[in-house]
Amino acid sequence: MIEVNRKEIERYLGFKGVTEIDENIARTIDECIEEMNAQVNPKFTYKTFPIHWRFSFKLVPDEENGGSKKVKSTSCEFEGIQVESGNLLKNLEGCSEIVMLAVTLGNVPDMLVRKAEVRDMMKAYTFQAVGAAMAEAWCNEINDRIIKEAEERGLHARPRFSPGYGDFPLSVQKDFERILEMPKTIGVTLSDSLLMTPTKSITAVIGLSEIDTNCEKSGCEQCSMAGRCEYAR
Repeated sequence: MIEVNRKEIERYLGFKGVTEIDENIARTIDECIEEMNAQVNPKFTYKTFPIHWRFSFKLVPDEENGGSKKVKSTSCEFEGIQVESGNLLKNLEGCSEIVMLAVTLGNVPDMLVRKAEVRDMMKAYTFQAVGAAMAEAWCNEINDRIIKEAEERGLHARPRFSPGYGDFPLSVQKDFERILEMPKTIGVTLSDSLLMTPTKSITAVIGLSEIDTNCEKSGCEQCSMAGRCEYAR
């Protein structure tokens, strides 16, 4: 059974900041949690790779003093993936390894949503919200496992970072699918638009470092929509 954060479900339903929700809606949430938990088949896969860092210097115009100045440029690569995302580079600073992670709840959440859409749209919306929160909770469980395994090796995990966060492009989903063999290991495939099927699936990278930064395992502060998203924590 996956323990789901009810506040997350309420947030997905648009009840952020509401102290007490309608009794009927609360009952529907309970029913959807119970029904989904009874049927889901959660799966996961992850692999760890070394990070290869590259440091160089380039000359840029010095507008303040005239002339030019040297600026340090940093980039990294893992398992053939060149990291060009400034947000992810900042997240991985000081890391020597990286975990590529993929989790899914399977086809059940999508099936329950489709069935509910025929007779009860409110329940369909609730199944969507429960599925999203449950996928996040399942990802947290596997994230905790990765953190524990890292600690046993004297390493500390950074907040997980998913394709689509900040300037980390969705196109890297193709690398996840290939490297983690997602269709075979967890039954997740990509559409032409890089969306995952089943939909209640998550991919992410987690940097591992000898330096303990006391980071949360995930956080909306990593997203470029921080402070502007209605779903922000």
